[in-house]
Amino acid sequence: LVAGLCGTAPAWSQANPDSVTLCHENEDAFPWLIKAKPGYSQIMVQHLEKQLGLPVKLSAMPWKQCLDSVKAGSVDGAINASFTKDRAEFALYPLKLDGEPDATKRMYRASYALYKAKGAAVQWDGQKLEAKGTFGAQRGFSIVGQLKTLGATTEDTAPTADELLERVAAGRYIAAAVQTTEAENSLASIAGLAGKIERVQPVLAEKPYYTIFSKSFAAKHANTTREIWRLEGKIRESGEFKTAVSHLMKSVD
Repeated sequence: LVAGLCGTAPAWSQANPDSVTLCHENEDAFPWLIKAKPGYSQIMVQHLEKQLGLPVKLSAMPWKQCLDSVKAGSVDGAINASFTKDRAEFALYPLKLDGEPDATKRMYRASYALYKAKGAAVQWDGQKLEAKGTFGAQRGFSIVGQLKTLGATTEDTAPTADELLERVAAGRYIAAAVQTTEAENSLASIAGLAGKIERVQPVLAEKPYYTIFSKSFAAKHANTTREIWRLEGKIRESGEFKTAVSHLMKSVD
């Protein structure tokens, strides 16, 4: 068994692939993914490709389709994936010796918060959620599981943060769980939205996000898999990368 990989394969190949194909969400997710110009994660992959010495191709698709493609092995992996036990059944994360995800090899860390219609009766103290109504989330996002665990009636059909918040403003949802960087960008860029919505404190969750790999790719290319995780941790902390993404965010986690 290769350190950092979970599985029971009898042997691990050391061969390098000709290229690596990673899928990601096909909608803007500021500042991580941006269609019109490279976002944080796209810039990290550019740095990764240079240091890895292999072509790293990005493939945009709906997030659920991306995860299904990792599961099927039709792509090598995915970027911007938080850890869930369900995903760990078909995809590989960088792991510590105790089997927990190794956050030092993350791409970034991001938080989720609840955004409610102004004046809506939503109570959240960090442990208990009290509200009557439907909560919104983006399709296939891991925060859905947390909302359901908290007892919330949840609908996850919105493709983007913009759409989620507009549904809250229109009264379709009592609140929505949105990544805070995306939500704040939406509130700042959509006219009139900020006056209808308020953020609920404290944050709902904060979690690291990783590059994950299909089990078939990791079995064939263990060294490449480990090297990508190592390099991402190194790139995230480098001054060159922090400068490259400084126009997107005030500080780099």
